[in-house]
Amino acid sequence: MKKPVIIILIYALLTYLIILGCVNAFLKLPPLIQGMERTYKMTATTLGFLTLLPPIVLSGFSVACAVTWKKSDSLSRRRFSQAMFDRYKVVFIISLILVSILSLNEEIFVSSFKKKLQKMEKAPAELAETIETTNKLLEQGHPYIALQFAKRAVEIAPTSQDALSMLKIVQDEVDLEHDRELYNKIIDRKNRVLKPIQEKNTGYTILQLLDMSREAASKKEWFNAHYWAQLAVDACDGTNTNLSAATEAANYAWKQLNIPVEFDNSEERLYYKTKREGYKAFTGGDTLKAYYIFLGLADSDIEHCKDPDVKKFFELAKEDVENKYFFLDEIENMKELADSDNIYFRLDYPNGTSNVFYIGKTMDIKRDGGLVRYLENLNVIHYDANGDFRYSFYVPYAKVAAQPISEFDPKYHEVLGINKKWKSIPVITLQAVDRVTEGIISRPEYTFSRSGLSGEIISELKMRDLSETRENKDAIFFKSAPRSTTMILPMPYSDFHVINQASSGAEDMTIFALNKFLPDAVEYGFSKEVFTENLVQRITYPFIIFIMLIFCACLGWSYRIDNPKQLFRFRWILLIPVLGTITLFIYSAVRYLFVMANYVFVGLFGSGSILVAIITYIVILFGVSFLFLSRKS
Repeated sequence: MKKPVIIILIYALLTYLIILGCVNAFLKLPPLIQGMERTYKMTATTLGFLTLLPPIVLSGFSVACAVTWKKSDSLSRRRFSQAMFDRYKVVFIISLILVSILSLNEEIFVSSFKKKLQKMEKAPAELAETIETTNKLLEQGHPYIALQFAKRAVEIAPTSQDALSMLKIVQDEVDLEHDRELYNKIIDRKNRVLKPIQEKNTGYTILQLLDMSREAASKKEWFNAHYWAQLAVDACDGTNTNLSAATEAANYAWKQLNIPVEFDNSEERLYYKTKREGYKAFTGGDTLKAYYIFLGLADSDIEHCKDPDVKKFFELAKEDVENKYFFLDEIENMKELADSDNIYFRLDYPNGTSNVFYIGKTMDIKRDGGLVRYLENLNVIHYDANGDFRYSFYVPYAKVAAQPISEFDPKYHEVLGINKKWKSIPVITLQAVDRVTEGIISRPEYTFSRSGLSGEIISELKMRDLSETRENKDAIFFKSAPRSTTMILPMPYSDFHVINQASSGAEDMTIFALNKFLPDAVEYGFSKEVFTENLVQRITYPFIIFIMLIFCACLGWSYRIDNPKQLFRFRWILLIPVLGTITLFIYSAVRYLFVMANYVFVGLFGSGSILVAIITYIVILFGVSFLFLSRKS
């Protein structure tokens, strides 16, 4: 057993040296970062070697068998002799080891080195873009974000002096900024409001809320008095005995807020009026308007920013805004940090309707202890139960967060299409607002099917007739916010990552992810046959290699050499390119035949094709094993 392994290793080493010589002599290098030329050549050599490893191993195994076995063997003069069974055991064990190595090579090593080579080819452009973005962020006063890009530049080119010096500059700027923050940081812990304040405020009983309202009223803190009383009203179910008391307290506090108040100057009068407008917007449900009003009040004057009413209701409004919208500055570096693109899938709903999704780019960021995904160029097309188009919408940016299904009422699970086995589902936030400036909103643009709408209704809804400009002669368009700022997707949040891979193609998925995704492929609008065929190819690959190795052992027996004690002859080097080329041609032809056979299996047996293919190749393996055992001297 030791002898064949040594011969295969020598054969593989000689082949690697030949490939290395060809790469150094003939490979034309693309533009690379300075100092990466040698690494690129070695990576290209290794990739070429790993790509050709199956035919290299097959031809090397044939040579090893031919060298190891004696041409005149008196123990194998008849078929199925004990000596051939002993040789088969050795061949089987070595083949098993080689199959494991080649399978790992096919699934992991080849793709890994291919990505490494592509990364080096893209590195110069990425490095220049990253350094430019870092400089821009420093100029804009965002050192912490710039630090992330500077670190990325060093990851792209660890030996680049430009990247290293940029990281040093940014790190110094971050340290200075950190010192400034420590020096200027003043926290008023007494008035500090911690998130989520809304959840804390709804954790009281109705009587506790009424007591807090009365306490605030006794101090003439009418904003707080009305706020606590209104929470008590909302908590009553309509039959609660405290409803009348809560309503009375809320009305009384609101009346006090509307009583004209004497002020020393017009500035104070305007401040109080604005604060009341902000609170009115907040209690009326327009928390976005309230957010901007209280934000303006907090920044208007050094004394006013300490107003506990302003701080409290600003935090409450901000919390609600963050639940309904996201801020545009969260995606300002989307183009640089996008990690996947061109994602598409379909979702079916319990009522028979379906949505088709297309996402231009995605960016994953860790935030608040979890993973948040941002989407660019989200397109959604909605079809009714009959498969007819009803509407579509486009939004430049959207945000996806995982929401535990425990937060949804179980009675709505069936309506929403939620499976109780799921841990969390994606919730898409469709509208984005500016953090400081009111009126800047990113919202969906809708295209609806006309469905018999009259011209008056189209005009009233501020729609635009697109029948003359688009292929769909019944399409109308309008730009407006949807009824809800969020969209719930009936799918496990964990499937988002798998769909990313599936959109790039089954060949880019790991075999485990592919196997897990296959039962759901049709549900997400993918062709199950394509993914099944790819899975069959990859699962049966070890069997195909095993069959070819046993067959190579048969060839090795048929072409044994005269002197088995001699492990190596120098003139064999001249035969390596010829033997390797012949083996490569045969290997490619055999792989093609097996691929065609797998297509037939998938077409005839569908999801059962995996089992059928495995059984077929096991039968073939028994056949070549029978062929080997039947050899004789």
